[in-house]
Amino acid sequence: MDTQLESFLNMMGEAERAGGRVLYELTGQAQSLELKELLKKVAHDEGYYAGELAGHVRRLGGSASNKTGDFVEKVRAVDDFKGKLELLNRGQRWVIRKIDESLPSISDQYLQAFLRIMAKGHHVNIGALEDALKEGLF
Repeated sequence: MDTQLESFLNMMGEAERAGGRVLYELTGQAQSLELKELLKKVAHDEGYYAGELAGHVRRLGGSASNKTGDFVEKVRAVDDFKGKLELLNRGQRWVIRKIDESLPSISDQYLQAFLRIMAKGHHVNIGALEDALKEGLF
């Protein structure tokens, strides 16, 4: 497996695990039952993506990381709940940007398809969280 691709996929997996941890913590802090359900759904997606990324690393002959990215500490450092949700969405946008940047250099069609779907899922989750913020769900 190409070391640059392995590094990219592991970085993304670490970011997804961090997102999942953040979402777990935010779910416990949310007051709105609707927001709690949304955050649980997004956390589920993050866990799914992390697992699939590790699976692609192994399928392509690499060694999958089990680390969690530093995004958890960045979100914990934000004082207010709304600010944490906004930072979460910025993190989701970062994931999409990294996928978009990497797709042209990825030749494996299965990985390309997965990453496209992962980016679309992040777009959906960003929209849902933005709607929740506009509606004042905290």
